[in-house]
Amino acid sequence: MHTTRTAGAIATALTIVSICPAPAFADGGSGGLQADPATGRSAPPAPRIRVTAAVTLTRSQTRSVQRRIHVHPDGRIGRRTRRAIRRYQSRHELMRTGRPNLQTLRAMTLRFAEVIAARMAREAAAAAAGGTFPIGGPWRHGGPATGFHARGGAHQGVDLFAACGTPLVAATAGTVKTRKFEARAGHYVVLTGTPSGEDQVYMHLRARSPLAVGDAVRAGTPLGAVGDTGDADGCHLHLELWTAPGWYAGGRPYDPTAALQGWAAAAGNPAQAP
Repeated sequence: MHTTRTAGAIATALTIVSICPAPAFADGGSGGLQADPATGRSAPPAPRIRVTAAVTLTRSQTRSVQRRIHVHPDGRIGRRTRRAIRRYQSRHELMRTGRPNLQTLRAMTLRFAEVIAARMAREAAAAAAGGTFPIGGPWRHGGPATGFHARGGAHQGVDLFAACGTPLVAATAGTVKTRKFEARAGHYVVLTGTPSGEDQVYMHLRARSPLAVGDAVRAGTPLGAVGDTGDADGCHLHLELWTAPGWYAGGRPYDPTAALQGWAAAAGNPAQAP
């Protein structure tokens, strides 16, 4: 990673890194496949890294990071700089990337860390506003165990509850990558080639989607209906978003909450009271 000088800022690529359990379903329709969907064989447990988009720090913010970790810039970040950052990350039990990521900034209790996090959430919501909310009717959030990384980190998406049979649509444009039935996911559809490059995974559909692998969709294209097939506790959509190169293809799941908020605002379909 290196810093690039601009007219009034130093652009610094940041990543969020976190170690989580290997993908696995939890009770009650948690989502996430325990076996490799391509082969059907169980994969050995492995650490998982979640990556987010880059952000830009001001010059003063960058200097503050360097001062707090006792690192002096040398244009391109060199070996001594990376070693110093890794030492800091090791002392605080962070992933040893050698880069000043958002998790490091938070651990250092730098005041602007939360400003950066809020800005990233706003940017994600703004980008998501180009799509539409995937549930075409009233819906509500589930309890604490239905959020992203709930149940000890095993929950790889979020659960959105709606009446059985509520129309389910594609949130954005894309192409059908997978349409299958799995004992825990039930009927599910995976979209790829979306505008932001992520894969979208829709689980627990009421019945097999009418779409076929390779079909192109637009935002609002019907995918099926909300159901409770597979290991599901009540009718709901389990939605996952995966970074490129995609779902179980080298990508990683990330929290879809910001995207869902943007889509809900664009569709005028806010969450109902529990």
